[in-house]
Amino acid sequence: MITVTDLHLSFGHLEVLNGISCQVRDQEVVCIIGASGSGKSTLLRCLNGLEKPTGGSVVVNGHTLTSTKTSREISLIRREVGMVFQHFNLFPHLTALENVALAPQKVLGLSKSKAQEQAGNLLRKVGLAEKAGTYPGALSGGQSQRVAIARALAMGPRVLLFDEPTSALDPEIVGEVLSVMKELAAEGMTMVVVTHEMGFAREVADRVIYVDQGVIVEEGSPGDIFGAPRATRTREFLSKVL
Repeated sequence: MITVTDLHLSFGHLEVLNGISCQVRDQEVVCIIGASGSGKSTLLRCLNGLEKPTGGSVVVNGHTLTSTKTSREISLIRREVGMVFQHFNLFPHLTALENVALAPQKVLGLSKSKAQEQAGNLLRKVGLAEKAGTYPGALSGGQSQRVAIARALAMGPRVLLFDEPTSALDPEIVGEVLSVMKELAAEGMTMVVVTHEMGFAREVADRVIYVDQGVIVEEGSPGDIFGAPRATRTREFLSKVL
């Protein structure tokens, strides 16, 4: 589904990604872990064209995202790659239902009634049917993030990217977002998740990638990474977070 080859990205003299290569298979859940500033989120943003690498390639479902493309071509590829951000990014003047229905109307050309019917079904899927008419300002952080997940699903993506989706939430409501993500994983959604939630990575991921200083230090099954990490840097990181 995703193939990353020798990916480099620099901001001035600062090299954030330094030759990353990895693959994500269809229906696989890959969790990317590592310290803040290690390049995790930058890598994720390269997977849907939000950041343009300075070298290497990203191929998503057969489409080379990193070759020179028009904004229209990139938009077509992005339809297959949904993104859930750390800070929700909901439109405050639209209800939960309207937030979820907007992109299918504007981008996919769905009628208002069809888009809102789909949005209602997706809000029900994330446990928020009763909040359809509520504005973001009246939602909790966990509810807002679940609306954001429904909004990403509304475009019918082949892959969902999650950029630390629970890090802005109060600890007591993290579970409601992780529960929705676990359900998506069980249904076979291909997911790449940058996360500090090691319990989620251990339980749900098919594969865990540890990134440090812009390189992949180690990758493997959750049992391998959390139970018997090979690299010294991986062991040192996990000793601080587990």
